[in-house]
Amino acid sequence: MTKKILLDVKSDVPLYTLIGISCHLQDYRLSYLLNQSLDFSFIKQNDFSVMFPGKKESDSFSFYFYYDEDRFNTYCLIANRSETGILVPGQKQTDYFLFIEGEFRKTQLDILCGQIRKIPNILAVFEIRTQEIKNYTVIQNELEMHLMEISKNEKSRNSFK
Repeated sequence: MTKKILLDVKSDVPLYTLIGISCHLQDYRLSYLLNQSLDFSFIKQNDFSVMFPGKKESDSFSFYFYYDEDRFNTYCLIANRSETGILVPGQKQTDYFLFIEGEFRKTQLDILCGQIRKIPNILAVFEIRTQEIKNYTVIQNELEMHLMEISKNEKSRNSFK
């Protein structure tokens, strides 16, 4: 008789802080202003594609990426709207999401939101609880895959230098 061994494997789920930004700026303009105001270096990447359950085709959203080597945080600026749909329909007032991967304290969040609010043409900046987002796990899984693809492309680009 064979024995079955069941392992309780718990993976470390990345910790994300999510900020919603409402504004009438184009994605490239917002990333430029964030770079200027926050001393970031957002870089345009391939669009973020998500295949939601029940849909036949994936939706693609504008995507900018920045990794802060000093604080070990990854910042992803993702548009909430595309030509084919809305990333988070429950957040229609939100034009962009700023996903922050890594440890991020409440005081850091308050300072960051305050700095973003000072940018001209920003209408609102607010923290979004991930539990409030329907299909958050789908978005998170797709984001992880997208970040792995960016990392792979970056490594291959650096190997040619």
